[in-house]
Amino acid sequence: MRLTARSARAVVEPEPGATRPVLLRFAGLHFAMTTTEARTLADQLHDAADTTEEGKP
Repeated sequence: MRLTARSARAVVEPEPGATRPVLLRFAGLHFAMTTTEARTLADQLHDAADTTEEGKP
């Protein structure tokens, strides 16, 4: 499956006290994550951006 949205805006909000306190809303989808999951996703996004900028496959 592929979802492509040129103007989708990602919104990240904290939900203190929740089991999964990091909320990500993107293109009508809502994701609730633990802090570890959020940091892992952030690292993966950052690595992909670096790889793209460097021109690596």
